[in-house]
Amino acid sequence: MTSLASVTWNTHAVQRTSRSEILWIWLGSRFLVFFATVVGSWQIVTSGGLAAYTEMWRQWDTRWFESIAVFGYIGPYVSDFEDFRYNIAFFPGLPLVMRAGEAIGLAPTLTGLIVSLVAGGFAATALVRLGELFGASGRWTLIAWALAPTALFVTAAYTEALFAAFAFWAWVVAKQGRWVFAGVLAGCAEFVRPNGLFLAVGLIVMFLISSQKSWTRGSALLIPFAVTGAYFAYLYSLTGNWNAWSAAQSDFWGRELVDPVTALINTYNLIFTFSPTGEPSSRMVSEIIAMAVLLVVLVGTIVKKWWAEATYVGVSTFSLGTSTMYYSIPRTLVLVFPLWVLIGLWLTKSTWFRWVYVPMAAGALIVVSILFTQGQWIS
Repeated sequence: MTSLASVTWNTHAVQRTSRSEILWIWLGSRFLVFFATVVGSWQIVTSGGLAAYTEMWRQWDTRWFESIAVFGYIGPYVSDFEDFRYNIAFFPGLPLVMRAGEAIGLAPTLTGLIVSLVAGGFAATALVRLGELFGASGRWTLIAWALAPTALFVTAAYTEALFAAFAFWAWVVAKQGRWVFAGVLAGCAEFVRPNGLFLAVGLIVMFLISSQKSWTRGSALLIPFAVTGAYFAYLYSLTGNWNAWSAAQSDFWGRELVDPVTALINTYNLIFTFSPTGEPSSRMVSEIIAMAVLLVVLVGTIVKKWWAEATYVGVSTFSLGTSTMYYSIPRTLVLVFPLWVLIGLWLTKSTWFRWVYVPMAAGALIVVSILFTQGQWIS
């Protein structure tokens, strides 16, 4: 099978999805989320209006991003659960945009929601083009992604949508051999989330197996590593510790590097011990299922000889699978575009799968969106 690193778009093999159709699918799926959350908290929304509705989305990581936007890094202690002295664990991309929004009078959470809506549209367009490149219907690839339960996090004031916009487009332009542009976009993605390094490794593999090599232009793919170095240098200037980022992960979240077997065992044991009230933890079950999904995607990309994509998935899987316990893997799946391309291929070819996937995924998306805005942890 021919390596997809050298494939170009074949407009005769797959009908191109129009930009207007992409926009309608994206906005329609986000309307579903927003409508569900309004109905789910109808009394709060009707009594408090937009401010109350925005506040509903001010949950979990959003509060950490807000702390950086308002106080800067190494913010105040709020509680044992929200000790913003450890907010250096979060990269600065989204908080800087939130800070800019605050400067013009927008609440940080509202700014984050607007950013996610707009950036998600750009990510959706890139994902459609990737799906078409791999032989799937762009329409069904987008539907697979936009309706997935994990797509809650490309709606919330989280980093996923902004990262996906940069990362997915970096992959698109790299497929076209535009290495400098790909490197710049990957660097922007790294400024938002540390996952940009996983992306960079995959792009480097794509470059190495490509016939369109220019070592000068290809060197731009090292930009994400330079971004990481610059951020760590900034943290050193604040803390005097080059290891400040990983120290924060360890001290507050208890995340250490362990072998994959230990990580799995620890996560499995937490099914029965994580909940303070004694019932089995659905969160830990979902983490293990998500890791299994990643492994299936890794195998699938290897079988199809999608070497660059397999590298991106493989590095992501290794990183997530060697933490003390599995942590937020389900929401990370939204960034693993080969998963949605593979599902898009299946939806393209199978009518019955569409009837199964769409209602189940949309129903789950509605449920997790309501739970999230009501303050429940959704990983």
